[in-house]
Amino acid sequence: MKHSHKWIKSLMDNLDEHVDEKTKLKVLENCGRACISRSFLKKVQECKKSAKDTSEFLDNLQRMWNHLQRDDDDIYVVYKKCYCPLVKGCSEPLSSTFCNCSVGWIKELFESALEKQVDVELEKSIVRGDDICRFKVRL
Repeated sequence: MKHSHKWIKSLMDNLDEHVDEKTKLKVLENCGRACISRSFLKKVQECKKSAKDTSEFLDNLQRMWNHLQRDDDDIYVVYKKCYCPLVKGCSEPLSSTFCNCSVGWIKELFESALEKQVDVELEKSIVRGDDICRFKVRL
């Protein structure tokens, strides 16, 4: 196991053991917010500026970013593999708490474009053993 993987596993194990649930989620969420690329956020914001309403923004975003899925009024972000470069190739099981980093990443994406708070719920996680990662987004 790579040194960085050992470090992240140790960090997550210690967070799970010593930190309350609400604080853990907030810490990981804020890490995800800091992780999102400013150039990608700019592209997402441009999708919003060129749209006449939220529905058109989502259409534009879906064309630009193939991880966005819509099912009637439900909005999902779906990944068929874990894209996190910090844990890519990690052979040891990792706490699913780690995936709350992606919750923050997705919140930052939508909130920066829509200029309002959104709710993101982790429904499935590859780290937890699911076949995909799926996040439900409530605008």
